[in-house]
Amino acid sequence: MQSLMLTDSRGDVVLTASSRELDPNREYWLNGDIKGWVGGYTMRGENQERAGHGSFPTTRTRSPRTLELPLRVHAESWEAANVEKRRLSALLADGESATLRVEESGVPALEAVVERTGEILPSRVSPSTFGLSVPLTAPDPVLYGDERVTFLHPIGTGIGLRYPLFSPAGVLNYGTGITSNDPVFNGGNVEAWPTYLVVGDFPGGARITVAGRTVEWPWPINRGAPLEVRMAGSVWIGGTNVTHRATVRQWSSIPPGGSVSPDFSPLQGGDGWCEVHHRDTYM
Repeated sequence: MQSLMLTDSRGDVVLTASSRELDPNREYWLNGDIKGWVGGYTMRGENQERAGHGSFPTTRTRSPRTLELPLRVHAESWEAANVEKRRLSALLADGESATLRVEESGVPALEAVVERTGEILPSRVSPSTFGLSVPLTAPDPVLYGDERVTFLHPIGTGIGLRYPLFSPAGVLNYGTGITSNDPVFNGGNVEAWPTYLVVGDFPGGARITVAGRTVEWPWPINRGAPLEVRMAGSVWIGGTNVTHRATVRQWSSIPPGGSVSPDFSPLQGGDGWCEVHHRDTYM
């Protein structure tokens, strides 16, 4: 059983529907499975022919994901059905992208950014009921789970001389260190490319190391303009692409069904933390 929610570029919910078994009294039903939500993409590439048998192998890439939402709409009257048909004919007609979220029994909810790519042609089933399909394309074929955030701290964070006024039982101590390398998981079936957001004041920059691969930024970072390292292959500050200024750019992913333990360290001291924004990724 499935349910879906389509949200436009302004954040407004423009369509919800579910399997009839979940709610037989609702107005919108999914008339079968969403086509292309499982599968829905191909592998593309061109092989060069050999002089003999066969061809040379080539690395293939994924095509966009092709989707179709099969719907049945049951209204209260003929007139109400006509109103809904008019409304649905303009679904995503502004040309902007939308977010499709699908929930299914027994598996995590997933999302994709989609665009309308074809005609919506309603067909009347009864005076107050009609069926239609909504053709969509997801330019990025990957399906994403809900975002999680893991916090990384420089080694030694939380350790320092604490005077009796601020310490337990009035005893002078050196505090307790904060775990600096929490594992980051990917429960999906394809590799995930997380985003690392460095927040704080680091006058000499910072280094992020994951499984022996490093991204290094040797320039000042201030709290008002966090450094955003997108492991898919770019570095940003305040909406500006500054990838070329990173002196080491060894991008790293999270394997499907696996985890990594990143290390975050300032190059010349400082105060702050690093947020790892990551999502399970599926095909």
